[in-house]
Amino acid sequence: MQSISIHTLDKVQMKSIILFLCFFTMSMISLAQNKDLNQKISISLKEISLEKALDSIAQKTNTYFTYDTRILLNKPLVNIEVSDAVLDDVLRQIIPDTTLNFQLINKQIIIYPTKQEDDLVQKVLKPQLQFKKIKGRIVNKKNRKALSYASIGIRGKTIGTISNIEGEFLLNIQSDNFNDTLVFSFIGFKNTEIPISQITTDKLKIELRKDFISLQEVVIRNTDPLALLKSAISNFSQNYPEQPSLLTAFYRESVSKNRNYMIYLESILDIYKSSYQSTNRLDMAKVFQSRKIYDSNRLDTVSLRLRGGVEGCLQLDIVKNKIDFLNPENLHNYYFHLEDISSYNNHPVYIIHFQPKANLQYPLMQGDLYIDTRSLAIIRSEFSYPLTRVGETRHRFIVQKSSKTRVRPLKIEYMVSYKNINGKYYLNHTKGNLKFKVRHKRKFFAKTFETSFEMAVTQVDTNNIERFKYRDRIRPNTVMSRSKLPYDASFWGTQNYIEPEESIQQALKRINANLQQVAKKED
Repeated sequence: MQSISIHTLDKVQMKSIILFLCFFTMSMISLAQNKDLNQKISISLKEISLEKALDSIAQKTNTYFTYDTRILLNKPLVNIEVSDAVLDDVLRQIIPDTTLNFQLINKQIIIYPTKQEDDLVQKVLKPQLQFKKIKGRIVNKKNRKALSYASIGIRGKTIGTISNIEGEFLLNIQSDNFNDTLVFSFIGFKNTEIPISQITTDKLKIELRKDFISLQEVVIRNTDPLALLKSAISNFSQNYPEQPSLLTAFYRESVSKNRNYMIYLESILDIYKSSYQSTNRLDMAKVFQSRKIYDSNRLDTVSLRLRGGVEGCLQLDIVKNKIDFLNPENLHNYYFHLEDISSYNNHPVYIIHFQPKANLQYPLMQGDLYIDTRSLAIIRSEFSYPLTRVGETRHRFIVQKSSKTRVRPLKIEYMVSYKNINGKYYLNHTKGNLKFKVRHKRKFFAKTFETSFEMAVTQVDTNNIERFKYRDRIRPNTVMSRSKLPYDASFWGTQNYIEPEESIQQALKRINANLQQVAKKED
């Protein structure tokens, strides 16, 4: 199985690594290469594969390897024993193929075909590949409280991100967009817009004002919330894309025990979204790049596999997947109430509260729907299982567990939002939080496990969209934290993602002391 230090990439990923290299000057590359590829190493390798040999070298030298697996196919087994030898010479001994070359950036050793070197030099010199990193925090202007999960995007473009639970965000802007405008949006608040060219600080503080909606601004179509919801459902075909699209998304999941993080995973995904009018085409995702770490000191014998993850995020597209409270055949099982009128993107939205009727045979979810008053598009929803019935949902979420383990759900909560792009609403952000009480038969005290999974769409492409090959896509039952994934020390480069919260940052500092990949533990 793949080890922590071996990082394999497909053709698209290799291009991404080459682009990442372009942000360093040639002098910096030369200095880094001289410093680390000239370090001395002593190692003995007997009859092992090239991949395992590189893994051993990586651990010895505290470096990481990145390469297209196809360029190292059918290479002979490695036999080498050296003492105090130069790393560059050792690599050339185990990879004598002169059509391949080595480049080192920030402890990342890139193995690439020599013929790509000229292209690399040219790309380093191209100024249009520059990026601007914009960080900041979004707060309520009145009380300075953080606005969690606010939307940040380029006006009229398909690029954006989401703030974290503490209102913090990070957005990488390509030079092509330096003359555009950033838009900051949050339910119930007025938008704030800032021209990117006017941003000179590396730490923005965005203060959004409450938006108070008068009844004169609202087009009251029908005061009956059920009739209003039925109208929204009937408008699905015109409000959501009728053509497939390709989404780039940031994904993360975590598992904590008694409030201490044990597993943390982050990925950049490519997602094929089929038409919202298609009933027989499934959405699919594939991993672009990823990392995962765990705290081995906090793992124990309790082993659970929970439903959720990437497939859970895709299923949270409630418009496409016709969840119960949006399925016309099931609406009679709910009570609906017009809770409030708020605003989003400087326009009024209805807030409809729903809850299941009493004495139903199966537990159903309760929550709120946010509906644009103009288009009647559902732009957001927050929903969960009632605490009185959440315990009945255990079999819906536990995929695999020990027969000696007792599991009781404590909390099942979800959120989804959509973004308007040129008159159509695209998936923007999904999040799930699940909390369980777990007790082993032989132990007196129970432990509380919490898992969360989250996906934020950072870019939407609607041109020349093709379905993924079967072998490339993530299977629906995949547990990401137990899968072999490519690990890249430089990782994000210019990718957009959600800033980790303070609690996560502190956990990562602690976990980082003994950084490991789950895949290595599984060997």
